[in-house]
Order: sequence, then C-alpha cells, then structure tokens
Amino acid sequence: MLRRVQERVRRMPAVARLLALAALLLVAAAAHTGVRTGITDCGPGTYGPPCGANVLWVPLVVGGVLLAVFTGSPDHLWPLPAIWLVATLLATASGQVGSPAFLVAALVGGTLALAAAIVIDVLPRVRAGRRGSRP
Repeated sequence: MLRRVQERVRRMPAVARLLALAALLLVAAAAHTGVRTGITDCGPGTYGPPCGANVLWVPLVVGGVLLAVFTGSPDHLWPLPAIWLVATLLATASGQVGSPAFLVAALVGGTLALAAAIVIDVLPRVRAGRRGSRP
C-alpha cells in the first residue's frame, strides 16, 4: 500500500512538492513550538503552568516525518533536520526560550540528525562514483 501511494504521488509532481513543503512546515512548526514551550520551570518560586514537559511539538514532528516518509517525498533526508535546525535558531533569536535544556537538546539532536542524513544521502553516490571510475 505504501508503494502504491508513493507511486501515485510521484506521478503528480505538484502534489509531491506540496506534500514535501507541508512536511517541512510541520517540522519547522514543531521546532518553533518546542523552543517556545520546552520543559517548563516549576517549583515554589515560579508562576505559570504546572511542572512537567510540554510535548505539544511531538505530534507536529511525527506528522511531518510520517508525511515525508509515507508520500515518498522528499527524495533526500537532509531537508528535515536542516529545517529543524533553522527553525530552532530562528525561534531562539526571535523571542523568549521556554527551556534552555530543550534548546540544547534540539540543537545537538538536530546537528547529529543532519550529519547522519547527509552521510546517508551522499554515501551511495560516493560508492557509485568509485565503481564508475575504476576500469
């Protein structure tokens, strides 16, 4: 079933581009929401929401990744962690950070995911280039 959906989406390039853009926007919204809310500070000297982790960003990132995987777009893995990092940095620079711990985890996790995605995307091309250059 997954392959049939992916094939149908690829037959319609406009839909594939639209879904790829939607997946990127969902991941960006997740990063922005996570930076703004993060893990709330709590205790006797704080005001605001109760103690605990705010996980409103999780369904957004899961939805974005599933949309990208389910529809077969994008063909490369690196745009999702790249947009995560960009949105995290923009949210950090443009306003108050909900949790410094979430910010550090988002930046480190995003950097590691981006590095892994680039290696996964580039490795087959490097191997194919080596095979083609040898007689």
